[in-house]
Amino acid sequence: MTYLRELYPPSTARESGWMDVSGGHRVFWEAHGNPMGSPLLHLCGGPGGSPSRQDPRFFNPMGYRIVLIHPRGAGRSTPAASVEHNTMDDQISDIEQLRTLLDIGRWIVSGASWGTTLALAYAQTHRQRVRALLLRGVFLCTESELEWLYGGVAGRLHPEAWARFCGWTTAAGRQGLLQAYGEALNCGIPEEEYEAAYQWCTWENHLAGLRDQERDTDPQTRARELAMARISVHYFLNEGFLSPHQIVSNARQLHDIAGTLIHGSRDEVTPIGVYPLIQAWKNSVFHSIDGGTHVSSDHPGMIDCIVRSSGELMSLK
Repeated sequence: MTYLRELYPPSTARESGWMDVSGGHRVFWEAHGNPMGSPLLHLCGGPGGSPSRQDPRFFNPMGYRIVLIHPRGAGRSTPAASVEHNTMDDQISDIEQLRTLLDIGRWIVSGASWGTTLALAYAQTHRQRVRALLLRGVFLCTESELEWLYGGVAGRLHPEAWARFCGWTTAAGRQGLLQAYGEALNCGIPEEEYEAAYQWCTWENHLAGLRDQERDTDPQTRARELAMARISVHYFLNEGFLSPHQIVSNARQLHDIAGTLIHGSRDEVTPIGVYPLIQAWKNSVFHSIDGGTHVSSDHPGMIDCIVRSSGELMSLK
């Protein structure tokens, strides 16, 4: 019988702080594990998501200094749910500023979902600062992926959930739907903004396999949903502030970086993005996890693969 690795025990941050960045934003960061360990940055899903308490548990706390960043407008960063001065270039700049602040020369960069988009864009901009990439639920923010999520393609597989997601608006097409959500999420009427945020997050959670969840009206939950929805729409209306197929077209810049790509066979959020990247990035290793859904934080096979892969990368120089 094959032994499956499990998550490491929960941890509390050993280091944390706020960092003043451009555009009036203040970004929160935290670090877990061994302050003298191999530095690793983990980038969470989103756009507009913030790290979870489970994120550090994929990495050996004795061997890694595990750095988490709350992106602009998300989590404990301020101003909350802000899309002003919030672009891909801004987030890449924040990562570099944090690396300098923490006096880290090179680090392993891990990412999940949207975090893989940001990790890849960062690595292609600052490849000399990246020792390796560990990516799960790869998303490249291409037109075809956005059409899958918000143009009705995935909706054909989930017609009832899709009808609930887009039924409150008569907008047509992907851009129309995103614009309608953008207007609702920035209308200035809190209850309408929260309702739009709830509908947005419910659709994404449905595709991720988190279904039939009761609505949580806790103010902190509402704030998280608003940040996720408002910032996601902002980025997706602008196709991630990336040029078409930018990440795959620039994959040659990753050839001297070790890469591990982990994908669930039942991923319905990002089912297609990983495959063109595999072909373009020759120095990557691909793991398909049977039965895994999107990032699958509770799937034993996905957990095992992430924990094992992160352990193997720890010895890289």
